[in-house]
Amino acid sequence: MLNPLPYNIHIEEIPEPYRVYAEKAAFANNILHSLPAIIYINQLDIPGDSNSMRNLWYNQRGHELIGYSREEIDQLKYDFLRTLIHPDDHEIVPSSYCWHSADHSEMTFICIYRIKPKNSTQYHWLYNQTIVIGFFEDGSPQKSLSVAMEISEVMHADNQLNNALKEISRLQRELRLSHLTTREKEILALIAKGKTDKEIASELFISITTAKKHRTNLIVKTEVKNTAELVAFAMENGR
Repeated sequence: MLNPLPYNIHIEEIPEPYRVYAEKAAFANNILHSLPAIIYINQLDIPGDSNSMRNLWYNQRGHELIGYSREEIDQLKYDFLRTLIHPDDHEIVPSSYCWHSADHSEMTFICIYRIKPKNSTQYHWLYNQTIVIGFFEDGSPQKSLSVAMEISEVMHADNQLNNALKEISRLQRELRLSHLTTREKEILALIAKGKTDKEIASELFISITTAKKHRTNLIVKTEVKNTAELVAFAMENGR
């Protein structure tokens, strides 16, 4: 039975004028911890820095799945999410902060990713929806509220697994694109058309040195190895 109030305080011990509020809080608390879903809150400590993301809260079902106590999560701090989430999916959860922008301010970020509970060798699939609930003074996202459902049992079929992996790959590419400036996206489109640095420089009225620098920066930002992979990346993303 869940304790409805912290510190072993019973509703009967609360003065009558405040008891109705305590009862409502206890009711909401029991719902949060009894729902067949994982509910959690993450926070960035540094604006725009996904490496500063840490977990603030999990409901009881979340703790039961991940196997980590509140104390262990707090001790791991920024390393907790990277320990919990599959290495190929590390960009997925922080990308909800990039998604929230002037163009998507009211939209819920939806993703699929994998977690490995403490002392487990197998990953669990989660279907996750996230919304930003707090902001830094500069207006950038700070806190997010997420609700996740475990979907491991329905992910066994090959086509479902392949679709999920494709979706993860798409979200990762989308995140890399979101880091590009307008000029870099313009140059990426020209590279996809097979334009040389000299041709790009001529078309955009910049120096060849600047065009080469943009190409190098694009390779780094999109995490590809060379121009050929950069062209493939651009084609996959409709550039």
